[in-house]
Amino acid sequence: AAQLTARAEARRRRGGDRGDGGGRRNGPFEKRKGSLPVRRRREEGSISSMDDEELQRIYTWVDEVPLSRPKRNIARDFADGVLTAEMVAHYFPKLVEMHNYPAANSYAQKIYNWNTLNAKVFKKMGFQLKQEEMDALCNCQPQAVEKMLKNLQQRMAKYGARKAEQDSGDAPPQSAAPPSRVPRAAAPGPNGGIGSVSPPGAARGVAAAEARMANMGLHDGSVQELLAEKDHNIQELRETVDILEVKIQKLEQLVRLKDSKIATLQAKLQQFE
Repeated sequence: AAQLTARAEARRRRGGDRGDGGGRRNGPFEKRKGSLPVRRRREEGSISSMDDEELQRIYTWVDEVPLSRPKRNIARDFADGVLTAEMVAHYFPKLVEMHNYPAANSYAQKIYNWNTLNAKVFKKMGFQLKQEEMDALCNCQPQAVEKMLKNLQQRMAKYGARKAEQDSGDAPPQSAAPPSRVPRAAAPGPNGGIGSVSPPGAARGVAAAEARMANMGLHDGSVQELLAEKDHNIQELRETVDILEVKIQKLEQLVRLKDSKIATLQAKLQQFE
């Protein structure tokens, strides 16, 4: 009975262009208590590759996230990538800078938003959308949004698990000696010296390294923090380069288009002369 109810609900929410029994077409769905309505257009002849239960789970998940615009047609609402960025930002606020994703109606701006998501957000999460997937999203193809959201939900779950594991690994107990300070064969002896199991050369190297760190006023924790910060800065710079490359490509396209228009106008002027 629960499966039949879920299937009926998914059919109801996907059937935005079917009549409601009163001659009205494309009317909004009745708002469910505690959630926002989600509607998508079901085109004639389209073949569903996701069953009703999967679609219902996706729609329910979208309903749980507060978004900046009302959801009327899920294919058109998510076409410019803005709501997708908001979905990620709801769970990982530090991962998304919303000012990078303006609302768009043109294909060029839509694909720019998706390329930005690919370079600055999805890449960090360990995946990227293909060009044909982004084209399908921009062109509001049937179930393109649902498939993307299903993949995004799975990727976000994996990314969250990895992040939690990394955060727990970055905070070891204070009683445990960091492995970089105590090599396996050079553990401190009872009197503070280096144990006899370590070769003399290795012991002197470890002692010299620790002395240099002590002279600089650095400890292992601060060194690791500095390295992590530098790695983060490098990653941010690489992502900035990716974004700038996309912008350069768009500007080059505009330049070529303007050159073509200029050449056309010059040809017309020559005809009048």
